[in-house]
Formats: sequence, C-alpha cells, structure tokens
Amino acid sequence: MDGEGDGDRGGRDGTGELGAALDLLERRRAPYADALAAIASDVFARFPPQGGRPLLEIGAGTGQLRALVPAALRARLFESEPSGPAARVLGERARDAAIVRATAEALPIAAGPCGAVVGLAVLDAVADVAAAAGEIARVLAPGGRFVHLLDMATLLEQPFAKIAASGMVPIPNVFGDPGDHEWPLDIVLLERRWLANVLRYAAHAGHPFAATFAPAFGLLLAEPFQAKVATFAFQTIAGNGERRRMLATLLPSASRLAAAQGHPPVEPLPFHSGRYLQSLLATTFEGAGFAIELSEIVAKALRRPAAADEQAIRYRSLCVGHERLESAPPRRLLTSDAPAPAPGEILVEAGVFAFVARKPG
Repeated sequence: MDGEGDGDRGGRDGTGELGAALDLLERRRAPYADALAAIASDVFARFPPQGGRPLLEIGAGTGQLRALVPAALRARLFESEPSGPAARVLGERARDAAIVRATAEALPIAAGPCGAVVGLAVLDAVADVAAAAGEIARVLAPGGRFVHLLDMATLLEQPFAKIAASGMVPIPNVFGDPGDHEWPLDIVLLERRWLANVLRYAAHAGHPFAATFAPAFGLLLAEPFQAKVATFAFQTIAGNGERRRMLATLLPSASRLAAAQGHPPVEPLPFHSGRYLQSLLATTFEGAGFAIELSEIVAKALRRPAAADEQAIRYRSLCVGHERLESAPPRRLLTSDAPAPAPGEILVEAGVFAFVARKPG
C-alpha cells in the first residue's frame, strides 16, 4: 500500500488549521520516531554546532524537532515560533524551554550568539526564504551551521505557481511507484494546452475522464492561477487511493481518444517536489555566503516489534512524505544494510532530506 503525504501539512494562516496540521504530522511521525531520532543524531554528530554556543530552532511548532534532538544539544536549544497556540503547547510540553514569538524572517535576537540554527520542515512554509536566510546568517556565530530536516512532503503552493507560469500543470504521479526513486517522484507535469484539449474531447465523447476529473483539473487550469486552490485540487486526488487508481486508468484512455482527433499524447515530465526545495535552499544559502556541507536524503532502518495495528505488515517507511506499508519488504529499500525483520517484527525505514550550510568564519 502506498500513501502520499502532500496533503498533511498546513500553512500558518489559521491557528485552527495549523494546530490540526501539527497534530496530524505528529501522528504520522510517531511510528518512525526512533528512526527519525537516529537520523537527527547522525546529522548533528557529523555537523555539530559551533563551540558550546546555544542552538536556535525556527518554526518550532509544538516541539516535534525538540523531541528528536540529542539530549546534550537539547539542553542548549531555545525556540522561536510565530503561532501563539503552538508556542503555548510547546511551553506546556517543555517547561524548561526558552521560547520567543517570531517568524524566521524577523528574529528578535542579537547578532552572532548561535552555534547553530535548526528547523524541521520549515523553510518550504516560509514566505520569504531569502529574508529567512539573511536572518539566519545574522544570528549565527562565524562558523555556525544551519541544519534543516525535511521528513514530510514539500508544501506545494510556491512550486505550483512557478509550474503554472511555465505553461505546465502538475498532477500526482499515478503511473509508477514514487518510492522507486531515491527522491520520491510524487508529481508529473503535463502541458496545459494538451490537458485542456483532452478534457474537451473527453467531455464531447462522454468519456468518464471528463466527468470524474474536470472539476479538479479545472482548478489547476484556471486563469488567473490561484496556487492555494490548485494545491487543494491536487490533494483531493493525491490523497485518495481510489481517485489515484481512476486517474491512472482514465487519463491514458482519454489521451488515446484525443490522439484519434489529431492531438498526439505527450510524455509527462517528472517533478520531485523535494528536489525543488533542495535547489531553492542551495541557491538561496549560497547567495547568502554560506558553504553547503550536506544536501541529500539521509536514511536509517531499524527492527521493532509490530504494534497492534501493524500485525498485517512487515515493512513501513516514510521518505520525505511518501509512506509505504507492505506485507513484505519491497524490492527497493531506503537503506542498503537494512536488517531482516524476525517473526513478530517489522522493518521500519525513514528518509529525510538533510540540508546543512555553514556560515564562513
């Protein structure tokens, strides 16, 4: 069974929506907590904060990264979070934590005290990444590091706006297993004009592709393009297994119908949403004078006893938002040295996009 996680994260526009999104993320992370903690420990061991200086977390939410950070570093960690309700929950969970209300683009902190700035699935939700990078550079000590971990699917509004401007339309990748790639291939792109023609011919011929998907694709094709609305339309398909299966069947069938009318099929273009963020962070932080030390998927595997609701599976993984639940380990694993599960156990793997950039000094 495959699951797409790109509908699980909310923005920071409404406190109710944010709280619900953070709760859902916490539930999704729970089965992978030990593997995610092992990844965080590995990254911080390889790229430690500068000296004995404090660490600042941006976009701390309710403290989900704080729970993964090694205890020795957690004692030096203080938090920033723009949402009042999230900050209150964090304060209740970590009563010894110092918390400031602030966005990543405007940190109320003096220049240069931090040995590291850290974040978990934050920078794809920031409105102005360049401004955030400037603030991170300002509060870091010379030689300090920025460490960003992304375990969930990238938020899609910003990349979708750029995709639309290029004349393409994003649709969920329903034509193969996204997990067959190191970076989950969660999206494919179609030419806007071609997709509009296919919908038109399908409607004219009474083909079920039009009746089933015209409402959602109409929002993706709308002009002027509204990224938030288009993202919602995409997620209504990506997060529904039955609709994904229908799209995988009906789109090729409707494409053949359009081809008979003189519109030959086009080859979908691959788009990895995680790689989009990788490119954005590299460009932004290099432009801010940082040296990129790590920008890749870091994965860990472990065995553990199956929980009560895991009796039917022997394998589960979460890689940058793409989740797999299987009755046996799949052909392609996230790690090369994963241990085989014993009877009554499951193999758990987690894959995180880890980005580390060092301030000169």
